Amino acid sequence: MSLKIRAVAACSATCFALPVLPFSAASAADYDPPIYVEEAPEFVPVEVGSGWYLRGDIGYNTGKPAYDLPFAGVDHNRFGGGIGFGYHFTDNFRADLTVSHLGKDEFAYTTPTNAAIGSHSAWSGLVSGYFDIATVVGITPYVGAGLGVVYSRNEVVASLAGHPESPKSFNDRSYDFAYALMAGASYKMTDNVSVDLGYQFLHTPDAPNMDPTTLVMSEGSKQHLVRLGLRYDLW
Repeated sequence: MSLKIRAVAACSATCFALPVLPFSAASAADYDPPIYVEEAPEFVPVEVGSGWYLRGDIGYNTGKPAYDLPFAGVDHNRFGGGIGFGYHFTDNFRADLTVSHLGKDEFAYTTPTNAAIGSHSAWSGLVSGYFDIATVVGITPYVGAGLGVVYSRNEVVASLAGHPESPKSFNDRSYDFAYALMAGASYKMTDNVSVDLGYQFLHTPDAPNMDPTTLVMSEGSKQHLVRLGLRYDLW
């Protein structure tokens, strides 16, 4: 009786053990270790135009014209304009480079004893910095200052009775140091476009001039400009 029990037990152990081995081997073969993939850093596109802006202005010169002759036919072209580009260094500070036409004066007169013709035109090139004070309901007041050069062209030919130096001609093209002071306000129309209304005082201490009524040379020119323009932010 004990032999039978032992035989049955041995058979049972063998029968139950045989299926387990293949299952265990198969389970070990099917197991793969976890694969860890590092996340790639987020791609941030570079904004090439960030901070840069373009500007265009039209201006009206309210200063004293180069030739103010009540007895002569004087054509005062007081309108001018300019273009430029700039950069926002911070939310409050920006700077730009501008080239502007400041206007042109022409005159001609003839009397039995006197005759004269002349013209004067000027251009400015300025590097300017601005401080945008604050923005309230889309309006941003600002102040600024600039340094640069004024190119002026003067042509005068005069023949005056009683002047030993007459007839006399003056033809000069000069580049002279200039500085400017500005104040105004801009209004943000869209995220990229602002309209700008401002005042500019432009002083050229050494600009040459000739008084056509006396043939006397003088130096210095002051311009008072009211400007209306647009700024387009490239960001």
